[in-house]
Amino acid sequence: MDINLNNNINVFFVGLETTPIIVIDNFVTEPDKLISLACDDKPFQTQPTDFYPGIRKPVSAHYGELICSQLFELLKNTYQLKGATAAKTILSAFSITTTPVDKLRPIQMLPHFDTTENNQFALVHYLCNGEHGGTGFFRHNATEYERITQPRFPQYVKLLKQQAKAENLHLKPAFITNDSSLFDRIHLVAAQSNRVVIYPSNLLHSGNIQPQQGLSKDPRKGRLTISSFISISR
Repeated sequence: MDINLNNNINVFFVGLETTPIIVIDNFVTEPDKLISLACDDKPFQTQPTDFYPGIRKPVSAHYGELICSQLFELLKNTYQLKGATAAKTILSAFSITTTPVDKLRPIQMLPHFDTTENNQFALVHYLCNGEHGGTGFFRHNATEYERITQPRFPQYVKLLKQQAKAENLHLKPAFITNDSSLFDRIHLVAAQSNRVVIYPSNLLHSGNIQPQQGLSKDPRKGRLTISSFISISR
């Protein structure tokens, strides 16, 4: 399994902040090998410190090394990371969405961000078909924030907690897939097998989960992805 040299790369500039989102189709040469690895005997598990609404298990170190070496220049050029010297993988794991709607916590019903840093990027590699839903990107209506940086963090978190309480989110469990009273969806990347989407980890986002398609734990039937975080050093 290797990166497909004949893949198709597109960059979309989204929202008021024109943040680049990279979409790569036909990403690896043998995606079925990754699906087979997801089906091996090593168990998927929930992560107590992780708000992901499902289960995960690590991908081989080779995958993380591969995406860092092959994507470093693309990330450096797309995000204008002058002085960037190296990329490293913080996390790379098979992920399957399995949490039933009625078991969602309020934080899992909202768009989220993974860090306030500007040098970390998220990569979602879809190993499922499009009916399971892709990834949506959002703007917080009250502040018009699309990326949650460290200076924005205190105001955003304080206001969002107040709004979530006022909205009684805990009484209305649902995956966020479109516009809501608190957020506007600014872009959607549809799921497609062997497609990758890359975006800054501080960009508000959420899986476009389709629970009516089922939330199977079986890697061959459920919403199987590989989720990775890449940190760029300067």
